[in-house]
Amino acid sequence: MITRTQPVETPGLIADLDRGFSLPARWYTDPSITEREIARIFRRSWNYIGPLSQLASVGDYVTGYAGGVPVVAVRNEHGLAAFVNVCRHRRHEVMKGRGNTKMMQCGYHAWTYDLAGSLRRVPRAQSEPNLCLKDFPLLQIRIETLGPFAFVHLDDNAPSLMSLYGPLLDIIAASGIDLDALVPHSRDEWRSQANWKTMLENYLECYHCAVAHPGFSAAIDVRPDTYKLASHGWFFSQTGPVRPQALAGDTKVALYNVAGVVAQSQYHFLWPNVTININPGFPNLSVDVWTPDGPNATKGFSEQFFAPGVSEEFASSLIAFNKQVAREDDELTDSVQRGLLGGIPDRGRFLTASEQLVGRFQRMVVDAVGVDA
Repeated sequence: MITRTQPVETPGLIADLDRGFSLPARWYTDPSITEREIARIFRRSWNYIGPLSQLASVGDYVTGYAGGVPVVAVRNEHGLAAFVNVCRHRRHEVMKGRGNTKMMQCGYHAWTYDLAGSLRRVPRAQSEPNLCLKDFPLLQIRIETLGPFAFVHLDDNAPSLMSLYGPLLDIIAASGIDLDALVPHSRDEWRSQANWKTMLENYLECYHCAVAHPGFSAAIDVRPDTYKLASHGWFFSQTGPVRPQALAGDTKVALYNVAGVVAQSQYHFLWPNVTININPGFPNLSVDVWTPDGPNATKGFSEQFFAPGVSEEFASSLIAFNKQVAREDDELTDSVQRGLLGGIPDRGRFLTASEQLVGRFQRMVVDAVGVDA
């Protein structure tokens, strides 16, 4: 006989979350909920677009997405600017990838915009009556910076980036990382077979680390009295010290060289879908962006940064370490997603202490999407 523990989905949903019950299974599998999340979360939040080091010179640009909307950030002679990366003609994406350009030209019909977004040239425009080029610029959006990182927002009236995440800069500085000195090393795109919330809920707790991550747990002390969880409003943090055995090279699992300036791991989540990771050893940092790819998959990218002078040996070994942890996590979250698709039981029961950040994250999702989802 199947027993279901299923609190009723009503405005009491938040109270259920506070008692440790998870969101209902369909919140992770229903396409209509994913659509509402894109509209009500991702299009109403700050979206990471790239490092400032790749927007240093006039003409430098990077592209990305904000809630499914193509966007482009560019440095022009007045500073940083960002636009909806969609041509005003047939709505083809104007710019691709990252690089440097003198003009922004659509690859469909060669409508051409300057670096301030103004439409400058339209082939055959002279034979088109009543077409005024100044009426069709690229649509401008907000761009702001957090340390050496650039974010964009579709809403002109949203709170500033620094008002939401500013204190994070001091927390990172305490780790021994000089953010302004970091150098981009590599960028990888990835895709996983789990809902974006499934993946981030896994990220937001280390309750599973001792069971599922032998290498990570050999490097980082994950005991609950030393591995700390903290909520700072719109961002969450996890910190853990490096294990003395790892520093001494006395572990049963082969590790990268954890000895260095950075002695404390830091893992930060910025609502709704950006994570910043710092591991012990030579100064390092990685940024991950997690984006819904329908209800049952997530796509994203990882960017790796190191301080100047890092050896390729250290960089390669740390990246391999991170990828191994990611593979272990993917096995977990893919399995969770299969369980959610089954729909039985409808609700999970989380630990309100060890998984407190997961509960806070779920409440933020409900606040944004609405209990009537």
